[in-house]
Amino acid sequence: MLVDSTAGYSMLSFMDGFSGYNQILMALEDMEKTSFITKWGTYCYRIIPFRLKNERATYQRAITTLFHDMMHRDVEVYVDDMIVKSRDRADHLAALQRFFERIRQFRLRLNPKKCIFGVTYGKLLGHIVSEGGIKVDSKKIRAILDMPAPRTEREIISFLGRLIDICEPIFRLLRKSQLTIWDDDLIHAHLVYQLIHVQLVLLH
Repeated sequence: MLVDSTAGYSMLSFMDGFSGYNQILMALEDMEKTSFITKWGTYCYRIIPFRLKNERATYQRAITTLFHDMMHRDVEVYVDDMIVKSRDRADHLAALQRFFERIRQFRLRLNPKKCIFGVTYGKLLGHIVSEGGIKVDSKKIRAILDMPAPRTEREIISFLGRLIDICEPIFRLLRKSQLTIWDDDLIHAHLVYQLIHVQLVLLH
């Protein structure tokens, strides 16, 4: 849904939150639950630390709350990846101004090394989005095509494990009384199977 909502816009800006989770304060009643002991004393986190089980969901809820009135209109947010979108340059500058006013209000910080402003296309969740639509990132395809053949027993087992996970929607069709309906999961599994088949043919 995020990729679909971003495609079709002529002006895009991609931004990344600086140490995203560390910008969200812990609830006072939950701070003691993160306590840890050192030789200097007992401490707890005042901000959300990395590797908490619900850190991503908590961060996403916080960001969605901050941008609730801008979501799906000027802004799309996926965890700490934020995209400002617009149909033309004038609207884009206005949307960026509203975005920066909001993050300044809540003292959020961006990582300037990972921010790109005012472009016509960009990478989003493994896809290339632009005004023209959605394309698959060629580097992702190349990574599959260039994947080395498994050579050890462990590598073969690992490879088969990935195949089972990917092809699970196809295996579902073998169950009794299962209707053959080619949904998005099946189409994706079949495309991956075709890529693997091409690679195996090339290897032989």
